Amino acid sequence: MTSDDFRTLSYTDKTEAVLTGTYLAARSDEHYFIKLYNVENFYLEIFFDSRSQLIIHFRAFEHTLFVLPYLEDLKIAV
Repeated sequence: MTSDDFRTLSYTDKTEAVLTGTYLAARSDEHYFIKLYNVENFYLEIFFDSRSQLIIHFRAFEHTLFVLPYLEDLKIAV
């Protein structure tokens, strides 16, 4: 499956596809709690409403540029 394939899925199929992925990281802003997953050949962000905890939006992408916000809190031991 590609990110384009994912975008065409129904809401239910999208939530099921997440179960096949690997959780990578999380972040938050004033409106959302966002989880990052790797699903097959792409990355997937799931946006949860901070108040209701309901899924508001899915964002599927291949480019690693969108992973950068998650690296701010990453600590690497040397």
